Amino acid sequence: MREPKRKLLNLGVLMLVFLLAMACIPSSDGDDADQDGQVLFEDDFEDDGSGWEIGEYDFGSVGYGDGVYVVEALSDGDPMWGVAYQDFDDVVIEVDASQVSAGPEDNNAYGVVCRDQGESNNNGYYMHISGDGYYAIHVATDGEFEALVDWTESSSIRQGNATNHIRVICDGSTLTLFVNGRKLAEAEDSTYASGDVALTATSFEDAPTEVHFDDLVVREPAP
Repeated sequence: MREPKRKLLNLGVLMLVFLLAMACIPSSDGDDADQDGQVLFEDDFEDDGSGWEIGEYDFGSVGYGDGVYVVEALSDGDPMWGVAYQDFDDVVIEVDASQVSAGPEDNNAYGVVCRDQGESNNNGYYMHISGDGYYAIHVATDGEFEALVDWTESSSIRQGNATNHIRVICDGSTLTLFVNGRKLAEAEDSTYASGDVALTATSFEDAPTEVHFDDLVVREPAP
């Protein structure tokens, strides 16, 4: 198991985290997507030859399916991710992510990776949400995940088999996560300066998680 399992916080800690988040994070997307720079890369996944990774592995599979990009993670903590075979430094990445199946508790993680290092182990920044309504930012180095923003609950995340619009900014050492138009988290880290874009899913239950991604756009950050 490469990524630590999430553990539910007790009610008191949840309330403290909620109050701190409300005090420190704006309630809306203060960095308007309309102000972002030029489009660097985009894919609606209608063309299954557009260049994304396709494969079946011990921990799951990645590939195209009926106009979406499908990531399936098989079970209990092993991440699955598929790369675009691109290379960027500073980017804004937007994508629609739809959970279509998961374990009975929706205990999983899915989202966007920026600055993936193109190696067999996890190396890059993982911008996660979960089917039970949590978010986090992790830096992964040689398969080990470190929480830059630990798992925190948000009512902005649509739970269960639903679609969430994810927007991430990887600009210099600043990493920012937006979900459904709301800024949820920001972190600082300078481990990676450039790399690939990837789409990822992980199941923390003894049941697969399958997520479909669509309408991906990669832009330059706002000047």
